[in-house]
Amino acid sequence: MGRRLPAAVQVTAPAKINLVLDVGRRRTDGYHDVQTVLQEISLADGIALEAADDLDVRCNDPRVGGGPSNLGWRAADSLRRAAGLHLGARIRIDKHIPPQAGLGGGSADAAGVLVGCNRLWGLQWPLDRLMPIARALGTDVPFFLAGGTALGEGRGDHLRPLAPLPAWPVLVACPAAGSPTAAAYAALDALGDWDHPSIDNLLQHCSRGTTGSARARLRLAACLGNSFEGALLPLRPDIAALKRRLQGDGSVAALVCGSGAAVWALAPSGAWARRVAAQLRTEGVWAAVAHFATGGARVAT
Repeated sequence: MGRRLPAAVQVTAPAKINLVLDVGRRRTDGYHDVQTVLQEISLADGIALEAADDLDVRCNDPRVGGGPSNLGWRAADSLRRAAGLHLGARIRIDKHIPPQAGLGGGSADAAGVLVGCNRLWGLQWPLDRLMPIARALGTDVPFFLAGGTALGEGRGDHLRPLAPLPAWPVLVACPAAGSPTAAAYAALDALGDWDHPSIDNLLQHCSRGTTGSARARLRLAACLGNSFEGALLPLRPDIAALKRRLQGDGSVAALVCGSGAAVWALAPSGAWARRVAAQLRTEGVWAAVAHFATGGARVAT
């Protein structure tokens, strides 16, 4: 290639929440049409990549497999195939995003591996060249390449960037049991009918530009919604109780993350988020404090 390749690369792979998630009917191909507004948050996994003769992907979370079963491994393999390379990488994923939580951790890691291998192998491909690979890996993976705030349509992978929102603090909490995406969709289909929160209200809110004021936070809270809540909360009293807890503790709003199982709360302040997160941890509940973010998966500098 004529360029000196880095021996190692560090990548930050942030999570996402859904500000609005409207799920349509099941299509003939088995997927559902989705309209959603995705928001990157600062909660992130760390990914370390080193040059190697072949691909080796491992994770510090025993709930997440390594090797070809890992979406990050498939991301690296897809990239080297697309580039016609025979290089490898030793990839270590340091998980901070809980799995099966609706936060997109696996997809975030896949995007992070694409970005990391792109640098490690000296490809220097722009994001638009990585996007087709990301789209083939999974619905959420394209979002994590760019991050920020975006409208997702189709299966959720057709993206339109939106104006960034202020770096408002959020609290994310998750019960011990995860919520597999396929099971959540099956529960939604079993309802036959479900709520369809308005995307337009949030798009109008974003188009006007948003300040960091308390009033702006309240306006955003009035736009939030998630179709999955009607199916998921009656079946998962632990998730329902967590949402009630965050609402009752004084959050601006609380909403299930994606298809669950985590719940995120728009915090009135960072101090509130830290206090409530600390209390939840004493009760054995996983909780993290984060904020709205931009930038997507990126190589650490």
